[in-house]
Amino acid sequence: MACALENLRSFAIRSRVNAPPTALARVFRLSSGLRRLGFCLVLASALGLPTLAFATSVTPPTFTELVDESQLIVRARVQAVRAAWVDSPQGRVIKTYVTLSVLKPLKGSAPAELTLQLLGGEIDGHGMHVAGMPRFQVGQAEILFISGNGVRFCPLVGMMHGRYRIITDPATAREYVARNDGLPLESEHDVQLPQPANTLAFRFKQPAVALSPLAFEQRITGELLRHATRP
Repeated sequence: MACALENLRSFAIRSRVNAPPTALARVFRLSSGLRRLGFCLVLASALGLPTLAFATSVTPPTFTELVDESQLIVRARVQAVRAAWVDSPQGRVIKTYVTLSVLKPLKGSAPAELTLQLLGGEIDGHGMHVAGMPRFQVGQAEILFISGNGVRFCPLVGMMHGRYRIITDPATAREYVARNDGLPLESEHDVQLPQPANTLAFRFKQPAVALSPLAFEQRITGELLRHATRP
């Protein structure tokens, strides 16, 4: 067990490779459930358990941190989602591969097609669930803040805080931006609100006053310009 825990500590460290110094102070504090990943995978395999679940604790980033810590920021559409078994130092794990068609790059040099790698998923009757890990659907339009793809267990900055859905309001046919938990994004500073939001928050956040995709992209571009002019 001690060996498995030590392997996972190395896994956690590798997941933060190339992260900015500010990110190291706040992103992805793995809880005891995820720290025992190596041991649990071996034990679950031996017992034939179909599903594993792991908890995570994430400190929400500010909007400035979200933009600064992203290697790529893109508006994209989900083209495909598939899960596969992958060998890792902790044993066999399930990863979900989300293939995106990049509609508009907002930061960094993004290819026309990009595949994200996320820890967890379901395959052949077996499941591995990481609490707070975003789940994607084919056809969904997204604005994504990406860093450490293929290195971190979640390639989105701040995990669920790095994923924003573009939704069409059925009442008005207007497109608006919503967080991973479905809360309409009225301000770029709402990225820092805890997720999932409580019922009261949903009552006061309305799609009619939420940011449009273009307005959110303009806030991102403005933050990038401010970053470029900082001393």
